[in-house]
Amino acid sequence: MMSVPDVRIRRESFGFTLAFGTGEIGFYRHDAAGPLVQGTTRAELEPYRLEKVPVQPGFHLSAPLIVWFEITRACNLSCRHCYVEAGKPRDNELSTQEIFDALDQLKEAGVFALVLVGGEPMSHPDFFKILAHAHALGFVISIATNGMYVTQEAIDNLPREECVVSISVDGTSFHKELRVRSSWDDIRKRIELLRSNGIPTAIMSTQTDRNVKELQAILEFARETECFFGSTPFSPIGRGRYFPQYQPQPDIVDEAAQLFIDDKRHDQYMNDTVGLCVAKFLDECHNIARATRREFCGVAMAYLLSDGTLYPCSICASNAKFASGNLRERRFEDIWENGFGDIRGFTYDAFTACPSCELSREPYYCSSRCPVMAEIHSGDPLGCGATPFIKASLKRRTQLLTLETVGK
Repeated sequence: MMSVPDVRIRRESFGFTLAFGTGEIGFYRHDAAGPLVQGTTRAELEPYRLEKVPVQPGFHLSAPLIVWFEITRACNLSCRHCYVEAGKPRDNELSTQEIFDALDQLKEAGVFALVLVGGEPMSHPDFFKILAHAHALGFVISIATNGMYVTQEAIDNLPREECVVSISVDGTSFHKELRVRSSWDDIRKRIELLRSNGIPTAIMSTQTDRNVKELQAILEFARETECFFGSTPFSPIGRGRYFPQYQPQPDIVDEAAQLFIDDKRHDQYMNDTVGLCVAKFLDECHNIARATRREFCGVAMAYLLSDGTLYPCSICASNAKFASGNLRERRFEDIWENGFGDIRGFTYDAFTACPSCELSREPYYCSSRCPVMAEIHSGDPLGCGATPFIKASLKRRTQLLTLETVGK
């Protein structure tokens, strides 16, 4: 039975956020405090679970569920679709001691999960010291890497609990076109080395107009090696704005929708193999967005640049939108509590294109109501944030899921 020591507890305005070691995350009423103090089981806490979180203007959790922490923008690659145009470090990047201090602040605030990103985070000269400090603080960690620094020596320095190595792979032959100095053959061997050492591993892919069939092969590899898998459509941000030809078009919708369905089935299997991980916190972020009808960026998630600037998410950071402060000037808790009022003011009802769009109603759920992407695609932050491909893909995969459910 689950006991109190096996759960992470954080106070909220409405009660508590609880994250259980088995992987379940939920919101609970104030009066769950008594059972939590006295010692209880997860099953005995079920009557205290909130089915609906009270939402007020400017709603946000007491701290992010996840913080993406860019510890450097330096990178050994110059990928064509990089959302931060990585390569050179940023001006005035945080020192290692400042990174330690930032991690301490995140922990004090109650952040549960941490994604170490770059650039290439493993290129940081003190990467393993930073990783060890973060792990000792008790964060659930994901390392977002291009994989080229993965060696046996590196693996020997990785934590064995609550840490996933997430490697970017964009196809088989197409991988090299996007990443120029990285090949699938090389990265495949490094992934196999991670798995032979028992390291939980994820494969993250960018979906373009030309690699969907190759991503099916990568997903099959993920099944065979028991890696997590995920893919997101190419966005014309960062360095990607110079390569608009990679943006997916509606003619690949059937293949993309099938990839989504196959990935969902694989996710269900993989989620049963681990306890808490960043992917489960990210799923909860999406649940919050759907329940509260607003973006979860700046509400349940934040993105910290290597110069100390805090943004709601990577898309905001890559477009220099909605920054709310810098850790060199203000503490993280102060920025989180008193900043982000602008992006927290956007609710789904504010987007002018949605009332006339069928995808804003059941059985569909459109997560493209993002003011930054809306401005990129329509010129209006309250316009439509979805491309024709995203709209068609959402419609097709919803139809496939409905048919699958009816078939059962």
